[in-house]
Amino acid sequence: MKTRMLVMVMSLGFMSCMPHMPVHETGHTPVEKLAARLLDLIDDPYIAQAHIGIAVKDLTNDHFILKHNAGKLYTPASNQKLYTTSAALTLLGADYRCQTRFYTTGEVRDSVLHGNLIIYGGGDPTFSGRFYNDNVDAVFFQWIDSLKKYGIRSINGTVIGDDSFFDDRRLGEGWNWDDEPFYYSAQIGALSYNDNCVDLIVTPGTNPGDALHIEARPQTNYVEIVNNGITREADSLGDVSFNRQRAGNKIYVNGVLPVNAGPVRESITVEDPAKWFLINLKRAWNSVRFSPSGGFTAKRRAVDTQKKQLFTFYSPPLSALIREINKKSDNFYAEQIFKILAAEKNKKGTAGQATAIVRDWLTAQGIALDAAIFVDGSGLSRMDQIAPIATVTLLETMYHHPDFNIFYESLPIAGVDGTLKNRMKNGLAKGVARAKTGFVRYTRTLSGYTTDQDGHDYAFSLMMNHYAVPTAYINHLQDRLVETLTRFKR
Repeated sequence: MKTRMLVMVMSLGFMSCMPHMPVHETGHTPVEKLAARLLDLIDDPYIAQAHIGIAVKDLTNDHFILKHNAGKLYTPASNQKLYTTSAALTLLGADYRCQTRFYTTGEVRDSVLHGNLIIYGGGDPTFSGRFYNDNVDAVFFQWIDSLKKYGIRSINGTVIGDDSFFDDRRLGEGWNWDDEPFYYSAQIGALSYNDNCVDLIVTPGTNPGDALHIEARPQTNYVEIVNNGITREADSLGDVSFNRQRAGNKIYVNGVLPVNAGPVRESITVEDPAKWFLINLKRAWNSVRFSPSGGFTAKRRAVDTQKKQLFTFYSPPLSALIREINKKSDNFYAEQIFKILAAEKNKKGTAGQATAIVRDWLTAQGIALDAAIFVDGSGLSRMDQIAPIATVTLLETMYHHPDFNIFYESLPIAGVDGTLKNRMKNGLAKGVARAKTGFVRYTRTLSGYTTDQDGHDYAFSLMMNHYAVPTAYINHLQDRLVETLTRFKR
């Protein structure tokens, strides 16, 4: 297998140096010749067994350049995020902010809240260091300041976390069970913390034979770490793997590191986001001696009409969250926004309701129901099925949207940032093409925008499933397709 992969990669480099030998170039106009060149690129014996769908539209002339299997369905992987972020931007608005509401059952006397404090989660995915200078507990301390403004310096009662804004299904339909331990498959919850992961930093011991050293951030008893890792001699090969017990919080670290190796970092998911949120809130508040007498507990539907609202904490705007989703291809943020859309619009924070809302919106944009079938917001599900022509229609819709610049700026820039930082670094597409990547095993997609040498804007969707070559080969092919579009001059 390794030999076969090496031959393919070497062939890729050889092919990139070969003179272009047109096969499909039978058209007479420059645009027809462009379409033929694109078809030539995918007429490749190494990917003959792959399923390939392409749609390319000149948005300036309102004309399709190429439709190759464009109406067939493909696994979109993270191209699904284009649908989630477009719908959220349109239906919630760029200035929408997730809301975490604070209620009480009691009264404040002599700086003491006599009664329970209820924290009603609104799906905010940002309770981490990402928006707060790497301080994962920053919002927790901000909440103490807000309570003090209401005259509350201690609580004679219980802090209750209510995550009933969403349903209690923590994983998406069609997600692979063996993805569950890893950050890209983090559990979904209306109350969440640190992307519902614990961050592990693994370093070698002092001497060969020593156990590896594992640091958990945040430091917590919520997870149990089983360290099976061993330190090896300097400059030997190293490999560390991670796993988590299903439906539990026991994490296994296996493998070896040479004594002179640098740190290995991994984020591992945790079970039950609401409990994870509360145990870290407790740790943070206890560190500054802000400890309620009744402790911390999770209870769904703890808020009713008898409760008094104190204040609301707001997340950064949706425009900033969409940027996180598309630039970094963040599954957790995408799934949170997906359910927020359902909870805000239909009062039911479920993936099923979110799917119905997005599909209704797509129908209004002229996208057929049988061209965009999906069950989650991130594209992690293997049950998602999208046609390239549907994605190009979506991109065209957003091209004419009042908030197009926000959507456009959220996409990775070829050769510059996000998931395209290391692709298309040496051609004309660098800094010009903007597109969303997608990857699950045997699936690679790329959809977005570019501009040719005449100033014409294009929307494109390149969807490739069931290939047997290395993914690097597919990346290179997609990059050449985008570069061909960007280089085009009439």
